[in-house]
Amino acid sequence: MGKRKGISTILAALLLVVIVVVASVIVYAWATGLFGGLMPSSPSVKEGLSMDSYKWEANNTATLFIRNVGSVDVTIESYYVEEAGQTITGPTDLGTIIKVNDSVGVGVTWTAVSGHSYTVKLITTRGTQFAFTVIAA
Repeated sequence: MGKRKGISTILAALLLVVIVVVASVIVYAWATGLFGGLMPSSPSVKEGLSMDSYKWEANNTATLFIRNVGSVDVTIESYYVEEAGQTITGPTDLGTIIKVNDSVGVGVTWTAVSGHSYTVKLITTRGTQFAFTVIAA
């Protein structure tokens, strides 16, 4: 029988380093996934408003029927009215509170031209802006 040689010590050391690095990556990925699942996430407070409909009054007032579809009560602090990106009026203070799942009529007044499209931006006390488009009657 001939002489048998094992793998060289350099190759053995290199192989061990590769195995340790791969095992470390696997443990790191597992631990961050595990700890990420165990850590409590912060509750998200979400404001959400949608416009059900709107109607025009005789005195250049549009009543927007706004529904709170978010997870917290919303206080509408003020509003702006824009036409073609230019501010027509605002900020105008409101102070209207809309409870979760409630719908409230919000009166918005400005000098409107019949047939023109306007964007009404409602600003909440948390600084969130909601934009709704209306067409003057």
